[in-house]
Amino acid sequence: MVHFGHANSLRQAKALGDKVIVGIHTDEEITKHKGPPVFTEEERVKMVKGIKWVDEVVLGAPYVTTLEVLDQNNCDFCVHGDDITMTAEGVDTYHLVKSANRYKEVKRTAGVSTTDLVGRMLLLTRNHFR
Repeated sequence: MVHFGHANSLRQAKALGDKVIVGIHTDEEITKHKGPPVFTEEERVKMVKGIKWVDEVVLGAPYVTTLEVLDQNNCDFCVHGDDITMTAEGVDTYHLVKSANRYKEVKRTAGVSTTDLVGRMLLLTRNHFR
């Protein structure tokens, strides 16, 4: 689920280099590691393409980022927020690029997360902002 916290991370990533290429996971990859996605991969591609700090979108990025994927897309490094993401097996999804010193981290936006937003939607109340 794309939200302004993601856009803020992409803004920070843009400040680290010349070009931002965003890898989008397939629905299958997301379902395997996190559960069913809120939006389809096609919807996620369209939303991410609409963020002004994004130069290119690549569909089919593996959940565990590899050096080969970085090289195939001419990326010097990978950027992610300071919230650690893990595979379904509990493995850091960025361990390969971290060990090769091709990983940079940005601050996540405090107070906003996909989990919190989905939780708000599931409440289905009119007064959850009060």
